[in-house]
Amino acid sequence: MKIQLTDIMDACCPENLPEACDRALAERINRSVMEKIGAKRRRHIPAKALLLAAVMTVFLTVSAFAVGSYIMELRSVEKDELVTGKWLIYSDSGEVLEDQKLVFPDAGMVLRFEGPDEPRNMPEFRCFYLPSEPTYGVTDEEGWTKYLSDDGWGPSIPYIVNISLVNTRSTDVIDGKCEIIKEFDRGGWHVTEITSDYTETQMYGCGLYERANFILMFDAERGYLVKISGTDELSVLEQIMEGLEIRESDDAPFVDGYSELIGSLNPGRG
Repeated sequence: MKIQLTDIMDACCPENLPEACDRALAERINRSVMEKIGAKRRRHIPAKALLLAAVMTVFLTVSAFAVGSYIMELRSVEKDELVTGKWLIYSDSGEVLEDQKLVFPDAGMVLRFEGPDEPRNMPEFRCFYLPSEPTYGVTDEEGWTKYLSDDGWGPSIPYIVNISLVNTRSTDVIDGKCEIIKEFDRGGWHVTEITSDYTETQMYGCGLYERANFILMFDAERGYLVKISGTDELSVLEQIMEGLEIRESDDAPFVDGYSELIGSLNPGRG
């Protein structure tokens, strides 16, 4: 039904309006206008409407998750919390082939991902800046690779750069007293810069370096993760990040067979 604007105006502003308008007249005018436009006044939102809104919010969230969005969870380890995990692999028939429990008494941060498990090609990168020549890693003729590092000498491991698809079955651990220095978005990547102090860890007495720095670059749309870590200063690792070019390769992802996996992000050799 169409309602003429002039009809509503006539109801709101009648030509022969008495000089003294009483409350009853105002109510009659208001009721007349509301009836013409088919509106109803409500003083509150019914509980059913709130429940429906909550259900729709959950539905939309799950839908966005299902079409290819990945989530990174990076959390600090609580005081007196003992981080543990497993290397767990099954055969096709469901037989347990490997079941190892690992304990991380020095864990400072834990990294996990959520997202769809779908076939994708591996990402790769090439570096246009490195502070020193890499001692490990192989590039093609154009410089593309998935891993480069300079493992330094003694307690020094200047930098390690590697790229991968996020693994929703895996948990990664950073040891030591961890602190997030910066966190920002840049060109489709979520960047987190972390520093960790190892001097109070159990490993430090075995000749481990005093401190390590980390830059995590996460692409939530494609599920790419770049890890730049090492004993070099964060400013140096930032320069490496600035000089990266990243693309999808023609290589299928490596299938490790694990249904559950835990590992360390601490820079190390071997």
